[in-house]
Amino acid sequence: MIMGHVPSSGQQRTGYMNSSANFNSLIFSVDYTSNSSVMGILNADTRQPSVSPALALYTKWGADLSVIGNLMDNSDDSLENFATELQFFLGYAFRPGKHFTFYPSYSHFFYSRNSNALKSLFSDDIRIDVDYNYDFLSIGASAGYYTGKQHAFYAALSNSFQIYFDRFPFRKSSLSISPGIDVNFGSYEYLNLYYISELKDNPGLYYYLLSYPAIRRYVHRQLVLHPDLTYKDILDTYLEEKAQDSFKLTSVSINLPLYIIIGDFGISLGVYYFIPVAQPDYISGESLFFFNIGLTYNLTL
Repeated sequence: MIMGHVPSSGQQRTGYMNSSANFNSLIFSVDYTSNSSVMGILNADTRQPSVSPALALYTKWGADLSVIGNLMDNSDDSLENFATELQFFLGYAFRPGKHFTFYPSYSHFFYSRNSNALKSLFSDDIRIDVDYNYDFLSIGASAGYYTGKQHAFYAALSNSFQIYFDRFPFRKSSLSISPGIDVNFGSYEYLNLYYISELKDNPGLYYYLLSYPAIRRYVHRQLVLHPDLTYKDILDTYLEEKAQDSFKLTSVSINLPLYIIIGDFGISLGVYYFIPVAQPDYISGESLFFFNIGLTYNLTL
């Protein structure tokens, strides 16, 4: 299942994590992720590993600007080839108190022509993050609104603990570990509306929906009860009813990210366990592990 790309929380949060510095910096980075999370959903049917180079400017005034590329495998309509996207990201951090940080941001996405139709549903993201940090504890809340071919509101809550080791593993390096948990909220109304629209032009999507056992059983029961209907009639009604989806908990993620800083270089490694909740019948409910690894270079201006 592929849906419009959502920038990872790490990309969005880096800006205000660095905003308290009294200098400007330019950061070059590249990340590899073993599977892609989209609208709080991981693709369990076809893995979509990605490589994401990025260039970010962080200023001492709290504003930051990023350009992020994303080369993702199995993300065209055939689910077999690479597709690309480009994200322009602008954020600003301000701190009304010692422990609170507010971080409004805006993103715009460009997609390659061969991107999957579901992949490019959203072109813009308006978001705000609020963090409370005290000693080693960090509690965060996020809310955002996606616009484009479809619209969707989403939110997330996070809680993490930072464990910091100075001069580890080397004398001039440091290690931080931030185990935590994220919970994601949203609805699937935009996705059902997409299918209702696309089924009129692409009858092959009926067979795609029927490939899921839960939907196939539902259609079979309805055909027995209403023999005058066709399976297409039943699926149309099914999606129209499902389109009235409510805002709810959609997934939980258990996170274990590690960060090593060696001078101006950084190495990140994260392991994540993803647990879907209340997924539609046409999305796999399988829990999954995935990981990411990244390299950064910080150039002080």
